[in-house]
Amino acid sequence: MEPGAIYMLDFSAVEDVRFAALRILLNARKGGAKFTVVCAPDAVAEKFEDTGVSAFVSVSRKPKPLDMSRYVEFGESFMSKAYNSKDGDAMIKVYGSRGSLAQVAREKAVAKSVMLFGIPTPLVGTIYHDGEHWALDFERITPKRSFSRIISEEPERLEEITVKFAGMCRQLHETPCDTVIFSDRRQIYRSTIEPSEAIPDGIRSKALAFIDRIPEATTCLHGDMQPSNVITTGKEEMWIDLADFCYGYPMMDLSMWYFLSNVAPEGLMMHLFHLGKEEMKKIWDIFCREYFATSDAAVLQQKEAEIRDYCILHMIFLGCQSGFEPFMMPIIEAGTARW
Repeated sequence: MEPGAIYMLDFSAVEDVRFAALRILLNARKGGAKFTVVCAPDAVAEKFEDTGVSAFVSVSRKPKPLDMSRYVEFGESFMSKAYNSKDGDAMIKVYGSRGSLAQVAREKAVAKSVMLFGIPTPLVGTIYHDGEHWALDFERITPKRSFSRIISEEPERLEEITVKFAGMCRQLHETPCDTVIFSDRRQIYRSTIEPSEAIPDGIRSKALAFIDRIPEATTCLHGDMQPSNVITTGKEEMWIDLADFCYGYPMMDLSMWYFLSNVAPEGLMMHLFHLGKEEMKKIWDIFCREYFATSDAAVLQQKEAEIRDYCILHMIFLGCQSGFEPFMMPIIEAGTARW
C-alpha cells in the first residue's frame, strides 16, 4: 500500500462484516493506510458504527435514488451543477459525466473530517445516484454568497473581500493538519502524474523530480483554493468544495488560485467568477500583498516566480486528471524548460 493513499472499498455486495475484518482495517489504519467504504448496506454500516470503527474508516451507505423534482437549479461549476431543495433545507451537488463514485465518496469523507477537525464548513449528507449521475447533498447555508459573487456584484467591495480572503487563506495555511486523516499533497500529485499516459515522458520526469524537491510541510491546504470556495452569511464565513483538502507546502495551494486568476482563458474566468482578466489580476495583486504581508515589489516578484513554477506542476496534474485543454501544453512546455 502506498503511504498517504486513500483506498476506496466497494461493499455493495457485502452482506455482513466480521470482527476479524474490522480489526484488519484498524491495524492497517494504524500503519498509515486510509480507507473509504462505499455502498455499504445498512446492516454493514451499523456494524462499523456500533463498534466505533466508523471513527477511523469513512463509511457511506448505498446511494439513494435521485429525485430531482425536489430541487431547483441555482448554479454550476466545472465539474458539477448545484440545486437547492424546495423546502430550503439542503443544497445538492450533481456531478457531470466526469463525476464518479470514488470522487463523490472522497468529497463526503473529507468534508465530514474537515468539519470534525473544526474548520467551518456546511454539514455533508447523503450520496445519491440516478443511474447516470452521482450527487451529494449538503446543509444549505442561507442567506449566503460566495466571495467571488460579492466581488462581481459589488465591485466597490473588491479590496475588502480580497483582504478577508487572503487572511482566511493565511490562517488555513498556518493551521497544523491531521496527517493521519488527510493526505500529503505531494503524494496526490505523484499518484496522478506518475502513471499518466497523457504526457510525454520528459515532462513527467521533470514533474516527478520537482515533486521530490517540494519542502515537507504538514499545514492545512484547501486543494482548490479560490474565492468561489468561501461563502459568507455576512456574519460567518465557511469553506466549501473540500474534496481535495490535504496537507503540505502552501505554494501548492496558491498555485491553483494563480492558475485561475492569471493563466486561465478569460472565458473561463468569466464563467467561474463573472470577472475579466483585468479584475482578476487586480484581485491577485491585492491578495499577494495581504497574504505575504508586504508591499515590497522585489519580495512579491520573487514569491510570484515561485508560485508560477508550482502552477506549472498543478497544470500537469489537472491535465493528467481531467485532460489537457489546448492552451495548457505550450505553457507547460515553456514552464518545465525553466526548471
